[in-house]
Formats: sequence, C-alpha cells, structure tokens
Amino acid sequence: MQTMSNELRRILSERLKLGELSKPACRVEIDRLIFVPGRTEELDFIMSDPQEEKTLTRTIIQDGSGEGGTALSKISFVFPVEGKSIRDITAYMGDNRKHQGIDIACPVGTPIKATWAGKVRKVSVSEKYRSYGFHVEIQHADGMWTRYAHMSEIHVKTGDYVTQGTTIGKSGNTGDVRSAGVKTMGTYDDPNSPRSKGRGAHLHFEVWNGQAVIDPFPYMNGSKHLFAASSNNGAGVTTDATYVGTPGATLFDERFTNNTWHTKSVYKVDELTKKLSMIERSSTEHSNLTFTFDPKGYKTVFPSPTVTTGMNLKLTSVHPGIFSMGFSTNFGEGAGELRVFFNGKMQIKVNKFSGTENVEIRDIPFPNGEMEIRIELFWNGKQVNRFSLQYIQIKELQGRPDLYGNKDKVDPTIQQEFFEEREITSTFMPGQPRKVSLQVGKFVYMDTLTLDNINHIEMDDQFEMESCEARITISNPGGYYSPDYNPFYFPETYKETPWSYFVNGFHVGVLSENTPVRIYIGYGLNLMRVFTGLIDKLDLNGEESTMTIYCRDMYKKILNKVITEDKQYPPDIGHSAAHDTNVFSSMSRRDKIISMAKKQAKQQGPELDYKFLLAIAEHETKMGTLGKGLPPGDFILGYGCYTGEKCDPQYQGIERQLYRGAVRYREAMASKEWRFQSVDDVKYFWQGGDKGAYQWASDTNWYNSVWQIYQKFRSSTEFDSIPEWEGTAPVPTEPTAKAAYLKSAIVQDLIAHAGMYGWRSNPQDIYYPYAIVQETSYTHATQATGKVFKAVPDKEGEFVEVDAESILTPKGWKNPFIEPPGRKFESYQYKVGEAISEIMKDTEFRSYCDRYGTYRLEEIDMNRPIVATYTEHDNLITIHKTIDFSRGRSHLVILDEENKAGHFVDTEILMELKGEVRTGVRHVPFAKTDELKRLAARRTFFDIKRLCRTLQISIPGNPALDVLDRIYIIDSNTTTREAYTIKGIRTMFDAQNGYMQILDLFWSNNEGAIV
Repeated sequence: MQTMSNELRRILSERLKLGELSKPACRVEIDRLIFVPGRTEELDFIMSDPQEEKTLTRTIIQDGSGEGGTALSKISFVFPVEGKSIRDITAYMGDNRKHQGIDIACPVGTPIKATWAGKVRKVSVSEKYRSYGFHVEIQHADGMWTRYAHMSEIHVKTGDYVTQGTTIGKSGNTGDVRSAGVKTMGTYDDPNSPRSKGRGAHLHFEVWNGQAVIDPFPYMNGSKHLFAASSNNGAGVTTDATYVGTPGATLFDERFTNNTWHTKSVYKVDELTKKLSMIERSSTEHSNLTFTFDPKGYKTVFPSPTVTTGMNLKLTSVHPGIFSMGFSTNFGEGAGELRVFFNGKMQIKVNKFSGTENVEIRDIPFPNGEMEIRIELFWNGKQVNRFSLQYIQIKELQGRPDLYGNKDKVDPTIQQEFFEEREITSTFMPGQPRKVSLQVGKFVYMDTLTLDNINHIEMDDQFEMESCEARITISNPGGYYSPDYNPFYFPETYKETPWSYFVNGFHVGVLSENTPVRIYIGYGLNLMRVFTGLIDKLDLNGEESTMTIYCRDMYKKILNKVITEDKQYPPDIGHSAAHDTNVFSSMSRRDKIISMAKKQAKQQGPELDYKFLLAIAEHETKMGTLGKGLPPGDFILGYGCYTGEKCDPQYQGIERQLYRGAVRYREAMASKEWRFQSVDDVKYFWQGGDKGAYQWASDTNWYNSVWQIYQKFRSSTEFDSIPEWEGTAPVPTEPTAKAAYLKSAIVQDLIAHAGMYGWRSNPQDIYYPYAIVQETSYTHATQATGKVFKAVPDKEGEFVEVDAESILTPKGWKNPFIEPPGRKFESYQYKVGEAISEIMKDTEFRSYCDRYGTYRLEEIDMNRPIVATYTEHDNLITIHKTIDFSRGRSHLVILDEENKAGHFVDTEILMELKGEVRTGVRHVPFAKTDELKRLAARRTFFDIKRLCRTLQISIPGNPALDVLDRIYIIDSNTTTREAYTIKGIRTMFDAQNGYMQILDLFWSNNEGAIV
C-alpha cells in the first residue's frame, strides 16, 4: 500500500465522484531519447576450432576417357628440428600421464622448422620459467595445428603465413624442463645456473586436431600423412561449378563399425559386395570394410574373370558439401580402379596405387539437392588383392554472408557512428571463449512528453505474473503519434510532430520498443504513479484512428536479458596447464567426470565407448550440475535413483556411478557388439538389453534424448584432450568453498547483469533506488556460524566475504539462506529471469519490480496491516466468491536431495476437507533441515489456498493498492466478513466511464502448517 494524501483519502471515501477536482484523472509520460554514438558493449561468446574458407571447383571425368583421373595430394612431413631424426626422440606421447607430445633432444640454438605450411596462431614469450616456456602454435588445414615449445628465440609473429620447412625460431630450455629427470632450476641472469648452462634443452612438439591431441610419431615415421584437396586432371576432365564456404555440419559419416552397416535405409548394396567384403578391426577404435579379391572365386563367387562391384548411397542436402573418403589397398599398377559417381557423373577415378599405406581423398565438391552416390571397385582378376574402405564423410559447405567479405559493405563515410571498418581474414574460429566489442552507441534522455489523448488504459498486475502489463489506447488522427510518421509523405496536410525525428540519417519513433513509460492515475489533481516500464509493441488501427501501446514494467529487462557469460557460484576453478604436476587434482568437476568415464569404460572392455556414459550423464543431470547429480550425492547417471527421486546411497559418488553404468553397458549390449548404431539400440539398452527387463528410467523419451546427445558427443573432439583417470583413489568432488553464497547475493549479481543498475535518467526517477534486495534468510532452532558471500550492490561479479549474521527472534534464529555450491548458468543457455526463478523457487521470497521501477526481492509477508475496508453499502460494487478444494492437499511430504522426508499438515485445509488427509509430495533438494522443509511446506500450502479459495470484487479505483496488500471485506449477501490478501489487480481507466479496479483476493490467513 502506498502512502495517500488526506485529500485523496477523502475523495475515495465518497461513493459518487462529483465536481471537477474529484473526477478520475490520468497522465502518461513518455521519455524522449536521443542516440549518441560511442558506447561499446563487450560480449562473451564461444568460438570453436579454426575453419579455413575453401574455394573448390567441381570437375567431372568423362566416362570412357582413358587418361583423366584423380590425383591424390599427400603432404610430406618435415622434421621439426634441423639435423635431427626420430633417433633423437627422448620422450614419447603418453610416457607419463601429462605428456601430450614428443620431446626431441637438441642443444640450445638449433633451428626449429615448421612441419607443414600454415598460419601462426599464437606466439608466447610470457612463460619464461614455467609451463611451455617460449612457444609457437601454427594453424594448418582442416583444423590441424602444431605446437613448438621451450624455444630460446622466436622468429615469427602472430598472423604470419609460413611455408613448410620455414625456420620459426631456435630451440632452448625455457619453461618447465628437466635434465636426467631433475627439474632445471635457476635463471638466465645467473651464468652458473643449470638453466644458463643449457641443461634440459629440447623441443617439445605437439600435434592437435581441434581440441584433441594426436600422437605425432606416426607422422614422423611416415606411417601417417596429411592430405590436401584431391584434384582431377588429364584428358576428358571438364569443369562444372565453383563452391566457396567453410566446412560445417557433418551430413554423413560412415565408419563401418559393424556388419549391419548395409542395412541402413540410405544404402543399396550390390549382392557381390556383400559376398566379397567383411568388417575388419584394425584397432579397438578403427574398423574397415575390407574386400578380398581372389582368382579362385571365378565362377563360384563371381561369374566373370574380372569384377566390378560396389554400393549406392542416396542423400539429400540443402547446401553443397565436401566429400572425403579414406582407404588402403595392395592394388598395384593396373590391378584395379576406384570410381565414384555423383548422379551418374564420374567424380573420382583412382587407378594408380602405391604400397598399402593409408590414403585419403579429400575435399571433393558435393552438389546440393537429391544425390545418388555410386562407389565402385574394379578388379582385373589376375592376383589376390585387398581393398579396405576406412570411412566415407560428407560435410556441409557453409556459404558466407556479405558481411564476411574483405571489408564491411556499408559505406563508412555515411554511417561511421554505427559501423567500424575492419579487415576480415578468411579463417573462422567456429568452441573457444572469446570477447567481442560492439560499437552500439547509447540512447540518452532528452526530455519528457505527455500523451494528452488517452482513450483507455488497462493494467494487469498478478502475483503469478512475472511482470505487470499495461495497455494504453490513444487517438491517432493522421498517424500523428506513429513511430514512422513523416510529414513530407503528405505535404497537403503537413504537420510537424515531436513524436518522431531523424538522427544520423535514421528515422526514430518516440513510441517504439523499450521507450520508458510512466502512468499516473488518481482523482482531480491528486495523481499517484502506478506504473513504470517499457514499451513492448504497438498496434495501429486505421479504421478507428487509434493506436494501442503495450507495455511491461521494468522486470522486462530481467525477462529479456540473455546471460552472455558463464555464471558460476563459486566460480569454476578450471584446470591447470598441460605441464602441471597435479593435473587430476586441479581438474574441474566436469573434466573429472569425463576422465573417470574413460577409465571405467576401458576397464569394462575396449569396445565400450565412454561417450555413451557421458551422454547419459548429460541427459540425467547436465553432467552433474542439476538435481541429484550435484554434490554430495553425485548421482550423475541417475543409477540407483528410483521413483520419487529416491536414490540408493550405495551408488553414491562419481566413481560408483560410472562404474555401475559401465558394468550395465557391458552386460546389456554384448549381443550388439557394444555398439549404438541407431536410436533402437539405445532403446534396447534403456529396456535392459541382454539383462532382460530393467528399465533405466521412467522417462519414455529417455532413449531419444540420449541418442541425440550421443550423436553430438560421438562426432565431437572436445573430450579427447582430457586424460584417462589414473590411480584407484575415489574421485574427489569439487572442493568446498570457504563460504557459501547467499541466494540474494546471486540474485543481485544477476540483476546487475540484466542492467537493473544505472538505467534511470529522468529527473523524476533518479531519486528512487535501483534495487532493494532483502538478504535471504530462514528461521531455525540453532544459530548458523561461519562465513557467507554477499554481493556488492551495483557491481556485477563482485562479492565480499562476511561473517554469517544470525538474529535471535521469538521463533528461533534467523539464519542466512544460502545456495548449495556449484550452481552454474551457462552463457546463452538462460535468461536472467529464468535463472532467478531457479534460485528462488520453493522459497518464501518474491522477485518483482514495483510501481517506481525499483527491483525488489523480499520475503512474502502474510501479516501486513489492513489498508482498506470495502462494504456493500459504501464502496463495494460487485462481489463473487469461489471455494474449490478439489485440488487441495492437507498433507505434504517434503523430500530433500537425500530423500529424507518431512511431514506437514495444514489445519485450515484439513477442516475444509472434513478431516480427509489428502497427500501431496514435493521434492525440494535444498530443504535439508526441518525448518527449510517447513518453509517449503508453508509456501506450497500458501499456493494451494491461493488457488482453491478466491474472491473477486470490483471497486472504484484506488491507486494506492498493491499486490499482497490486505483488505477487509464486509458483504451480507455472501456472508463475507473477513480479511483478504490481494493476489491480482486489474485496473481500467476510461475517459468516458471513469476509473475502476477488479481485485482477485484470497484468504490471508496462513496459519496451520504443523509437523
């Protein structure tokens, strides 16, 4: 209830409003803003691995031409240390748990060479005595990059393009190096130190594909190569079309993992192919489709002395793509031929083979539309030959929009305040965190205009609603108030307007989205502000020449603001660099889950894919960040959690969860060779698989969701760089923070992120506070001790650690209400309003913006004083009462995250149900004490009564009333004489019919919740 003047109280006490000074009145103020360039807004965003723009020309080989063919483009490997070879390697990848590359012994000052051509992506000289020391990273094609560490000199800079074999610097012993197992100590300033004497000098060399580290040794010994784009040349080759873009989503990826590959609907396989081929596993990770051609099969297996066989593959693609395939064969010169056709046109022809090494055909342009691919092998029938097809992959080729040209297409001389001219390279970084600064300018307050043509105002403010909504209808003759009004369109009725203007060449309407609005309503000259908010949208009615303005209060900023940076309480400690000696203890909790999943899957069998366990963890608990997956329970897979969220303590913990999950995986999927090829395989596992009837979860969409996540994880390399867990000790959970965060502190940080501080500019607004955040607390029999984190007002991301304040009240100790550690809101996954709702759900606190635009977080008070009385003989126009307890619950069971129960009965509801004990169950993870369970029960009983027992009245408008005010109602016709709490106010102001409100009420008594 707002404070009223004596004059307004006198007017409200009169049943009839007579006289000019007693008539209903309103005023709507609109702030006119003007654009000022110069403001920079910094956003966090995610970029993944570098993708180089490709320009690919499709060529077609005329069928029957003898000379045209496909040339494979193998890229040789240049040893990174001049004058050295694999004989000088002193440490291999995997020699210990943290070694992610190869060490090559060489004295200080030995030239270091670029192994492949590429662009320098990083030069670091800031780690002289730690980690990698002075080091260089070079970006190569198709996401590959190399790292050269512990150098003494660097001869390149970031952005340089280097050819293969270019000297990029000299070897050294900077960073964390060792000599004969002993860490090299000292500084270069001390000529007698081991470091100055060159001890531990070597090159540490790494090869990465995106975020996955790769063993460099196969490239060094020649058993593995990089391949560039293949090309067609020779007589009979014609040019078709050119495609430009960057590799995007994977459209098709076949790895031939089991013998049922040909049953997929996209394939039509020759019968001879089925007879001549079989799946062979080259390792636990890789498998091939191997064809064996033997002259002995003539007439018994194949009817002619030569063989032509293969398969057809039908796909439809909206965008062009890139076709690649890998194979190995012992076909000699003239022994056979590999052919690939796209819609009958020969795209690939290879008939020159050498050795049995692995070969890749890369970057063949793939047209969009419906496409039938024919992959065909020809064998001359003269000797035994083998051909192993390793993979077939098609990736989407994403075109680039105009703004990614060499320069901004907008003329910078015309709109220099809005756009910044900047060179754009042809390399994209589509998974790494980055920041971008946007020159967005700023709209600042200029003056205030008043709408003098109000037809109608409606406002709706409900307890259940997140924000108050207002609808203002005004007369709009000739479009005078329209945001796009231009007097020059109709010079015969030319009329200047303050409601639209031009700035920097742009037409700006005053009445448009996010323009500040204030509404005042009252009687005569006694007006009171009832609404502060922002415009949402406009509706213009040409027939009636009216315009309706839809608004929401300032909570709109909270509801609309997307969280643009990761928010975690406490902040994620991350994990150390690769050379940290305590890599496992310093891992983030998510990385520990991944590391342990690798260990448990491997221990149960090399065929098990740890990524399937991670897919279950992601579906069940978002990798241990939600619900039962949070510490200390750590039921990350939901294993052992039964109906009603009850979880068996014997399966508690990350290690036990992943162990039991891996065992179930091994036992349930043996008949499927432990492979998941389709959603039906996941459904088979969900139903119990080989173990019989054992359903993993009651969620009938479980297998669809897990399958989608597993497909995403299987094609991703984001987990590859995380090492497998070593040792037998249980996985430790995330360290407990010294102090927990008050729920109110987290909310205060979130509203700062939403821009709820600093937005006021109107002189009438600047004296009101931006936010009033009541510290969250609850009452308990014992006093809380220790420390908590509070937010620094008006400072996003800043907190102070203070002693926990407990106040003794007649009901017990009022202790700080904290959020369990580990709460995280990932960037671009939540809006601020959604995050606040998650933090404050099941609490007795209300989050809203008041009539002055001030954000408020306050405890719901059901014992406010009565602010007004309405009677049938005075100021009560209509009344309607509803009592419906069909959905009521008199008994509540509140379960915490350990499934410990608290039982509560509300005596008021029990009496309404004539003594029937009707039970409801709620799972409230944070309610670990009896008092927290009581709080959750009180809030639930409050909501039940609010829904089951309502009263609706209409009254002459009272601008001082607020939601949750208490009023007294007297009406003999409905035998009503009781106090009620307002749960909703619908306000209607009309220039002709006056000012009226409809109040939705509920019984304000909230007693009766007992154990």
